[in-house]
Amino acid sequence: MIQKIHINSNLDASLDFILSKLPLKVKSAMRDYLESKKICVLNEIRIYASSFVVFVANRTTIETDIFVSKDAIEDIVVCLCGGSVYAHLNTIKDGYISIGKGIRAGICGRAVLDNSNTVTGISEVKSINIRLPQRIAHAGNFVHKLLSEHSFNTSLILYSVPGVGKTTILRDLVCLLSKDKPPIRHAIIDAREEISPFLNISTCSDIYLSYPKGLAIELATKSMAPQLIICDEITSMQEAKAILESVNSGVSFVATTHAKNFNELMSKEIIKPLIRGNVFDYAVGIKRNQNNKFEYKVDSIK
Repeated sequence: MIQKIHINSNLDASLDFILSKLPLKVKSAMRDYLESKKICVLNEIRIYASSFVVFVANRTTIETDIFVSKDAIEDIVVCLCGGSVYAHLNTIKDGYISIGKGIRAGICGRAVLDNSNTVTGISEVKSINIRLPQRIAHAGNFVHKLLSEHSFNTSLILYSVPGVGKTTILRDLVCLLSKDKPPIRHAIIDAREEISPFLNISTCSDIYLSYPKGLAIELATKSMAPQLIICDEITSMQEAKAILESVNSGVSFVATTHAKNFNELMSKEIIKPLIRGNVFDYAVGIKRNQNNKFEYKVDSIK
């Protein structure tokens, strides 16, 4: 079963916000380049120390002539942190900086380790990847329809390689759930604040921001009585255990994970206990075709 939709989004507001968080020289160079090349759809801004900025537009990598020195990338990190790197240490050790409005900048470099070999920070930042979030109208239609056909009493695992648009689909799905009559009671597990900041949610949405996902799932199940829980990116066995316990309590789930195909999904160690526990009814594979359209492939897994 395959569904196609056309992508039509406006990234100007997000791009302006991101550029406002960069040093003036870098911001001006990027804006001039984008205008000169007439680039109007941008997916990522990739910044490399002692090298050139790379844009990803329409899923195509574009090498620019914007050079960033080692000192400049350190200035960029400070600016993305709003002038206080210390205030962002908890997320920096996890490899990203939250810069507001649900946008995060991934960073990598040399890990700073404590005596127990735990990462406590990152030094000598080598690269930064800022992904521009998208709100695509109707992106969640197919998933919403699949849920509604089962009276929202079914659970789905969405999978794709990174960067295809799983979170984009969840954003639109949440909006659709809020508009249902009667609205569907749902909890959003938004650990990295990438879903809810873009939404005008008014009805029956319980939002858990920055909580560890496993804990948030447990709290939502026990305290908020949702019909459905939405959780982006299952990344740990603790989260998988919380999902299993929640579904066994009668809650439906929509969750996402990284996998390039159905066979890889089914072989993931983190997913296997959920499959054995009959958590998910359907696996929904997501990809983009050469025309940048979403395609969905659905497999029953019960």
